[in-house]
Amino acid sequence: MRLILSGGLALALAAPVLAQGLAPSGTLRGVVYDSLITSAPLEGAEVWIESTNRMAKSDAMGRFLLNALAPGHYVLTFYHPILDSAGISAAPVTVDVVAGDSSSIALATPGPSKVHHQLCPQDPLRRTGVIIGVVRNAADGQPLPAVAISAHWTTYDIGERTVRSAPRAVEARADASGHILLCGVPTDVAVVIRGRTQGSAAGLLVLDLAGRAFARADLRLAATAITGRLNGVVRNRNGSLVPGAIVAAVGTDVTGQSDDYGRFSLLGVTAGSGIVEARAVGYMTGRAQTTVRPDSVQQVDIVMGDSVTVLEPVTVEVGAYKPYLSLVGFEQRRLHNTGHFLDTTDVRRSGAVHFEEIFRMVPGVRLRPNGSSLLVELQRAEGNPQNATYCPPAYFVDGVYFPIPPLQTTSVPIVPQEILAIEVYSNLISAPPQYQRREAACGAILIWTKRGVPKHRPPR
Repeated sequence: MRLILSGGLALALAAPVLAQGLAPSGTLRGVVYDSLITSAPLEGAEVWIESTNRMAKSDAMGRFLLNALAPGHYVLTFYHPILDSAGISAAPVTVDVVAGDSSSIALATPGPSKVHHQLCPQDPLRRTGVIIGVVRNAADGQPLPAVAISAHWTTYDIGERTVRSAPRAVEARADASGHILLCGVPTDVAVVIRGRTQGSAAGLLVLDLAGRAFARADLRLAATAITGRLNGVVRNRNGSLVPGAIVAAVGTDVTGQSDDYGRFSLLGVTAGSGIVEARAVGYMTGRAQTTVRPDSVQQVDIVMGDSVTVLEPVTVEVGAYKPYLSLVGFEQRRLHNTGHFLDTTDVRRSGAVHFEEIFRMVPGVRLRPNGSSLLVELQRAEGNPQNATYCPPAYFVDGVYFPIPPLQTTSVPIVPQEILAIEVYSNLISAPPQYQRREAACGAILIWTKRGVPKHRPPR
């Protein structure tokens, strides 16, 4: 048996007449390899002999077989949806078949460096990646053309006392066959991929390139207002069931709760790609990717993180020194500033279980549902297209800026019992000068907690 490796481009040669009857024939075996995305054998590739109707499909190990071939020269090409998604094609290769012999050949997709330069010539190859895929109708699986798809992530600039966050995004539009190409995507963080058709909720997909130059993301969207049902189980990493967890479809108002056996059911979930998350006291939030279909019930398991660390009890020492809230300026500002001020008595009177619920008693504050949590809004972002639908305040915890990542249902990780005082400023100008940041254009909320109280009595 002879081994032949594929080379570069080859001239198109007329295929010889295929063996018929008892004429001497040869066999061609091969493997198709995906060097673009998975770096593994490629299943489902259609290997064709040019100028004939002979085709073989590669198996799960990437192997294919063409037998009963007349001796001579052949030109091979192969097709796979991965290549179609990227709008590229594999170079044809030639192979010689000898009567009574078996030849082997290795076929491969183009490498990531070459394709990246071809598709996204403006990108710095070592710092960014490419996402390719197809947008399909959640109802029938047909491609959806001209749909806008975007990838979102957050960058952080960590300073000596502050952490600055900046939302980033790239956008592309699906072509006539539903294929998408997103250039300039980071390879070191997870990104949230979003797509929306008119009159339907957004489809969501989380993807981490994990250092790869290419990744594939097939997004399913509801072209009309259709819904489906999700059933599932909430577990922890040890496999134990988690009862009483709040389960929500991210980006919607659909929520539920797991029963004593960790089971849950969500009705009326928008069809298409989505993310489901679970929250429970004592556990880190768990999330799972799913695709909701209108004609069937989808099953999904959500694995929650390990139990969260319980803070050590805080001992409050009473002494003849200046109280903590006076040290941070809270008492002085409550006497002279125009903000809204809450102390421990106010927080306790609110009866809040979660942090955001405290603000139900603050005039002018709007609480907006967001999955299993609430969004706090002090004012609308007039004239700012980026925040046209939601104007988030800037949070400061014990004097340090605390950014909230976008596109998540993340809540401020503080329980009401930890809070000593809260200051609410509805706009940038009314906030104290040291908290007037660009991120505070929609207002600022200062939170003073028991964690910030000095553990040792200062010298007298």
